Amino acid sequence: MPQPHEMSAQELLQAYRNKTLSPVEATRSVLDHIERWEPRLKATYALDPEGALAMARASEARWMKGEPQSCGGYSLDGVPATIKENIATRGVPVPLGTAATDLTPAAAD
Repeated sequence: MPQPHEMSAQELLQAYRNKTLSPVEATRSVLDHIERWEPRLKATYALDPEGALAMARASEARWMKGEPQSCGGYSLDGVPATIKENIATRGVPVPLGTAATDLTPAAAD
């Protein structure tokens, strides 16, 4: 079985359904991978490991009840993902790709 940070969304979701992997385990794997490579890649803008783990724990609880979040019958609940920095995320400044902007934290998602 590949490492969770190497798995596709479909593979992760199947593993969650089968209870062979949890969203918390997948998120920890991704965070460990980021921690290893981020000093060289400098690819993340506002990483929030504790927030990611809190969301993963909530997702894990839903999966354990057999009630993952979904929209239109499709679910990505528990699949680790990043959001581009120009998308407003509450509490995180939106740089808009330039140093000429005022780095004020976004009020809402």
